[in-house]
Amino acid sequence: MTWPAASLVALGALYTAFALVGAYILFLVLLLLFAMRRARSIRARRAASDQLRPELQSALVAFLAGGSDDSVFRRHILSRPTDVAESILLFQTTVAGSARERLCGLALDIGLVRQWCEESRSHDVIRRRTAVANLAFACTYEPCRRVAGDHLLDALKDRDEEVQLSACRGALLAGGEEQIEEIFEVAIQPNLLTRIVLTEDLRRHAMALTAGPVREALRSGEAPRIRATLEILVAWERAIPLEDLREVLEHRDRDIRVLAFRLAAFVSVNAESRRALVRSLRDADAGIRGLAIVAIGCQKMTEAIPELAYCLRCEELESARLAAAALAGMPPQGWRTLEELSASPTPATALAASEALARARREA
Repeated sequence: MTWPAASLVALGALYTAFALVGAYILFLVLLLLFAMRRARSIRARRAASDQLRPELQSALVAFLAGGSDDSVFRRHILSRPTDVAESILLFQTTVAGSARERLCGLALDIGLVRQWCEESRSHDVIRRRTAVANLAFACTYEPCRRVAGDHLLDALKDRDEEVQLSACRGALLAGGEEQIEEIFEVAIQPNLLTRIVLTEDLRRHAMALTAGPVREALRSGEAPRIRATLEILVAWERAIPLEDLREVLEHRDRDIRVLAFRLAAFVSVNAESRRALVRSLRDADAGIRGLAIVAIGCQKMTEAIPELAYCLRCEELESARLAAAALAGMPPQGWRTLEELSASPTPATALAASEALARARREA
């Protein structure tokens, strides 16, 4: 390539570079102007909201106190729907009874509930989460359930776990007896947060769940489902009619066994389960033996007194104290056994037996 040709090529490349740099600078300037305009718009909206919120809150207080004037909300619902909705939702955790019904009725009358219904089908997961959470609040009011109930039920099958959780809570707060099994299935899925939140909400349905879904889950043979179900039952701490625990007491999964022994401490157990508890006093796992001792003590299983005495003689001090405490709760046979073992030549046995016997006599 000759020198003049090379010069032309270099000059063309330089002009191209200048053009690209200029275009990039222009793009950055336009982006900056857009950002500045957007920031001004956001500040203007915030300023307008700050001016409007006190008026909305004062009108809400008057309305919830028994007033009938909703003109303030109707006047601003088209131009400032977000401010109106947030002002209403601000009161959802502070009111109950008839005041809550008036609040939900207001949301229905001014069209917010229908707006949330539409947004509950949005492809934007953030909008969908917000809408379903709002519907869960509104559907505690029966007229809102007639409008939005189907949308809330559809959300039970949503692929997003937060949407599912809000839908479950809303269904439970609205009664939800028809959906209780479906909600229980959501609760025993792998998401721990969902299970923690729903466990307390499901407590009042414990008897109905125990009659069907709980037994089915425990017999499913699927360790994750069994473990999740037991976690819920243990958290309830209720004397539910679930007598047959033998399979979970002898399960190959240690975590399941631990939960089963904790459950056995406060539910009635049948003969097979009682025998499984006694057998577990000779388990190779010291932790399991300790849990079995506690469960037997809570059940006051006098047929296990010989095995408890063996544990008191052979276990370390901490486990011996558990066995002694179990025996102390079964007078008079347990007390006689403690009296005999108080004279044991083994220091740990004698100490645990004498301590438990003295404490039982003081409390008698």
